[in-house]
Amino acid sequence: MDPADLTTDVWDVDAADFPAEGTVEEQVRFLLRYAVLAPSSHNAQPWSFGVDDCGTVTVRGVDDRWLREADPDRREFHLSLGCAVETLRIAARRFGLGCRAVTPAEGAVVARVEIGPGGNPPLDADLFDQITERYTDHRPFQWTPVPTPVLENLRAEAAEFDVAVRIVREERPKRSLAELQANADRAQMTSPAYRRELGRWIGMGALGDSWLAARIGRAAVTQLNLGGREARRNSALIESAPVVAVLSTGDDERPTQVATGRAFQRMALAASAAGLAVHPMSQILERPDDRERLRELLDLDGRPQHLFRLGAVDGRQPHTPRWPAESVTVDGGAPDDAE
Repeated sequence: MDPADLTTDVWDVDAADFPAEGTVEEQVRFLLRYAVLAPSSHNAQPWSFGVDDCGTVTVRGVDDRWLREADPDRREFHLSLGCAVETLRIAARRFGLGCRAVTPAEGAVVARVEIGPGGNPPLDADLFDQITERYTDHRPFQWTPVPTPVLENLRAEAAEFDVAVRIVREERPKRSLAELQANADRAQMTSPAYRRELGRWIGMGALGDSWLAARIGRAAVTQLNLGGREARRNSALIESAPVVAVLSTGDDERPTQVATGRAFQRMALAASAAGLAVHPMSQILERPDDRERLRELLDLDGRPQHLFRLGAVDGRQPHTPRWPAESVTVDGGAPDDAE
């Protein structure tokens, strides 16, 4: 993918432009304009979509946008793809279309999403409205308690996918999480390969920095061990957040990780509807030993898959750029660089 194609214009998609009288293929291609707005690890956007004239979308992961150093087991890769799948589903249901998503256990295809007339009334309208509003916020959150009904609603959004949600609000476990975060940051930043990979992505402009800031950021991350600085900043973000949420599942299989991404996207949109922001923080989960310590710390029955902060903020953050749907969509199959 050409970094020059990254743009924030994609966020201006208007539901009024939905081709209600068009073919199912035309409708599906319009819905993909929402799917590409899904969150992804490091904003890597690791998806490609094949569309046929029957309304079936074939979702594949793109290896060039897999962060091998940060995500060697592809956990975050598949979570990100799950976010895109669920965003597509929410958009389809909003326009009264039937939508069925199947996640194969093996093979190159991550998901097949069948879309077509379903006779359904519009569903998920509240979540759909947040697709173009949601954003990730890296700033400190206000110290304002998150209402219990909001947290229960987030749990309910994840229940459909058999994803357990652990809510952490107490100071002592948050302090322990902050220590794990600091340890992970320091350890990761000692790896030149990890820093080169992170620097490449920053330099591409995928995080929304200006051309100059992206180049400076790439040079700084690649050449300098900033682990101490990142450890202090990120541990403080965790310790000061009103809520830290951890999603866990019974296994580590690919379909389960895709389902976790689908659950997280629904939770993120529901949080946005409640006037709250989320901030995924994956460093702990990217290191096997720290991931196991997290499981033991929170006494989780399953495998931790995702961790994020939740809270209120003042003002909004700008949206990060995306590759337009047209540049990641092909007829029928998927691009040659996908596997």
